[in-house]
Amino acid sequence: MEKIIRGEKKATLRLGIKDYNPGDVVMLRAGDVNIGLAKIKEVNIKKFKELSDDDIRIDGFHDKKSLLMTLQKFYGEIKEEEVFTQIIFELL
Repeated sequence: MEKIIRGEKKATLRLGIKDYNPGDVVMLRAGDVNIGLAKIKEVNIKKFKELSDDDIRIDGFHDKKSLLMTLQKFYGEIKEEEVFTQIIFELL
């Protein structure tokens, strides 16, 4: 939550192909806490192995290993071929 408020996290990854569209306004949540409204700027479909250093940084992480560890807390084992929806947003 703090990373979003500070502007360090401007994207999120969701396992699988999700139905989000640029221009949609959504409520950002951290657990049970509403952070605020955000506008979706971009939606990309990528395999985990295709995530670039920039993708990792805009998601608020310093390296792919720390991102992987966090994703595994939510989704279990993540394979390099797993497909994610990357949602890039702007906090309103």
